[in-house]
Amino acid sequence: MYLLALDESGTHNEAPVLLLAGLAVHEADVRPLERALHAVVAKHLVPLRLDPHMHEVHATDLKTPSRGKPARGRYPAKRPSEWLTVDASVRLAVLEDVYAALATFEPADPAYPLRLLGAVIDRGHKRYGGVTKAEAKAYDHVLHRFDEMLRRINKAAPVEQRGMVLHDRRIEHERRIQDQAAVWQRSGARLDALIQVPVFTDSRASRVIQAADLVAYALWRHYQPRTDDAHSTALWQLVDTNDRNEMSGVIHVTPKFGACPCPPCTSRTS
Repeated sequence: MYLLALDESGTHNEAPVLLLAGLAVHEADVRPLERALHAVVAKHLVPLRLDPHMHEVHATDLKTPSRGKPARGRYPAKRPSEWLTVDASVRLAVLEDVYAALATFEPADPAYPLRLLGAVIDRGHKRYGGVTKAEAKAYDHVLHRFDEMLRRINKAAPVEQRGMVLHDRRIEHERRIQDQAAVWQRSGARLDALIQVPVFTDSRASRVIQAADLVAYALWRHYQPRTDDAHSTALWQLVDTNDRNEMSGVIHVTPKFGACPCPPCTSRTS
């Protein structure tokens, strides 16, 4: 079985893109990947006599730790980040090393590699300018590409591989996303390889969910008006590719298709 851990970026109205991305990890590699990421955190924090188990790996928090927020309306108070007490040089070293750990991770079985999947929806696209439509389109693409990846793997796999989707908690949107996935499973284009609708869990309990945050952040920075490839360059090699060697695992929905220079677009037009 494969687990697909997902996270989002760009859900605020001013964002240039809405992005849904993450990592598909074979069940045999879930614990080894989590150990590899945890080892990075421990390497930097144990010498400081800090507990690595108490420190989530979130890209934005490593760069600019949150100072917390008071409760406001229906939004609960947000605690200050545990990374606030850690020097910036250490935080940035952790960030660099966790990206390196993802890029160099070796699966237990090369037939079941670590794969990156995602969807990037330009908010300037006339059909998907709103958050709800863009989010639905992103999930449509990502879940169907996960299903497509599993069906391709199963052509050669001795044991049929199924898939399950894990997502960081988004209480206000969970039911809508799960209902939409159930509709897709019942429709003509069923998600046959998926054993369940997306399951939402707290990222604090899972380094794999935290890895999805790292992937989403790296791609988010790439698709900004001023492109930042500091972390995405090493991750493109993980994107799932189809039989035509296209980077089918990531779709960029843009009115500029054909002129867009991003790796997924150029892989389809070259």
